[in-house]
Amino acid sequence: MLSRHHILSILVITSMLSTPAFAAEFTDLADAADDFDDLVDETFDGFDFILEPNLIAEFGSAVVTREGVCVPSASDLVGAAATDFEANNPRLSIDPERCAEPQIIDNLETQVDSTKLTLDFALKFGLYKDLQFQIRVPYVLIDSHKYRYADGVDEANSSIAPSSARISADSSANFSTYKFFDLSSTTTEYKRSGFSDPTIGLAWAPFNDERDDTKATLLIGMDYRMPISPVRRAGNDSVGEGMHELHWKVASSKKFDWIEPYFGLQYYLPLAATDSPILDVDPANSGQVFKQAPQRGDITIGTEFIPFEEPLKGIKYTFDVQFRFGYTSDGRDYSPLFDAFANNSCNGKRLSEVQAGGASPECGWIAQQPSNAPLRGGKPNPLYDLSNAQSDPSFNFDGITTTESYGSFAGKIGFTAQPSKYFQLRGGVSLTHHQDHFITNARTGKDLDNNLEESPDSTVDLSGADAEKEKNPVFNPTYDGNGSRFRVQSFNVWTASVSAALKF
Repeated sequence: MLSRHHILSILVITSMLSTPAFAAEFTDLADAADDFDDLVDETFDGFDFILEPNLIAEFGSAVVTREGVCVPSASDLVGAAATDFEANNPRLSIDPERCAEPQIIDNLETQVDSTKLTLDFALKFGLYKDLQFQIRVPYVLIDSHKYRYADGVDEANSSIAPSSARISADSSANFSTYKFFDLSSTTTEYKRSGFSDPTIGLAWAPFNDERDDTKATLLIGMDYRMPISPVRRAGNDSVGEGMHELHWKVASSKKFDWIEPYFGLQYYLPLAATDSPILDVDPANSGQVFKQAPQRGDITIGTEFIPFEEPLKGIKYTFDVQFRFGYTSDGRDYSPLFDAFANNSCNGKRLSEVQAGGASPECGWIAQQPSNAPLRGGKPNPLYDLSNAQSDPSFNFDGITTTESYGSFAGKIGFTAQPSKYFQLRGGVSLTHHQDHFITNARTGKDLDNNLEESPDSTVDLSGADAEKEKNPVFNPTYDGNGSRFRVQSFNVWTASVSAALKF
């Protein structure tokens, strides 16, 4: 029969050979102050630290379309207004194969390809038991967006970047053929790089099935992304987004022999910083519907498979399969067309140049958005009525648009190789598909209560005295109006990542 002394000796030896608790990668934390037997000081692990550089490569592709009017035959354009309608709608399609009745269709316009390579440095500190503090500092090696005409599109039929001859022919029409940005048969590329916004966070696992196998591991975490990097804008190559972002995560996993299924919920709340281009343009105006970036939520399910594991030596090899379902709300955002819009050749044009009879009628669209008017004292000074313009102002578009809500679906396969408790190698490949959605979808404005209007009515006033209160300062009828909106389709992003973690 073993004596109390022998039992205590066995506990000491076993504890000295023990390693920090394993969990599925999705719920794993750096831990500290471990004392597995709660009796012996020699087994106390007072500090855990993980240094984890992570290389992430993202390759995206999407097609941008634009709404247009389609009728099956010219006979559908009847009455005295038919001639004017056809003349004033250069994007009109008369094509029975595309529409059996008059309707709005989507026309191909632009192919967008993106490449982003990020080196993300993560420092994880185990504070006490399963409580972790982490810091992430990402450096974007390259963030590239390439634009070209979509297949079957050129300057002869594009409504985004038409030929000079088409612009000249249509410039006298009420609905001009505008040139929103530059495209060609080759590729127009915009590149950015630099430090992105860092993140700090806390994560805690109140339950851990390695410590108590009657319970599943439960993780609760919160991260804060700090907007301290230079904000991406027209004319610079910065990558910051000017957002305070709060991120909450709840996740759980449970190990059953050689498999460990997991589940998680995540929610992202962005709040614009004072230097963000996403802002309340005019506090005296009630027409701006969206004043913040989109919120996002994700549901993640997956299973980690463990073909080999030696807990006493800290050795573990796994691979996992993961699926993610996400939802992104409406909001003001950097769309796939941001760089093309922000660097358009119409920026800086004066009102006299873009109006009828001016030198650049193809840029008339830029003066139809109140928020594009010049700043006053460094603050937005929207111009709701061009007839009230002082002198001959120039207009500039910041590239931010109001995007429609959409869903996302992602699948991922990954692996983890941990040949010792001090080193871990991880990698994975994922494909994310974003549902088709409008990327220019601003509302015209908001109708105020009659007692707040100078001319009481039940509509949004786009002109007159009430326009300054009701008209959305970021609404542009040339691409936000029904029948003219831009939509992103076939939006897919491949992501490959590899990381090497050093554990102390």
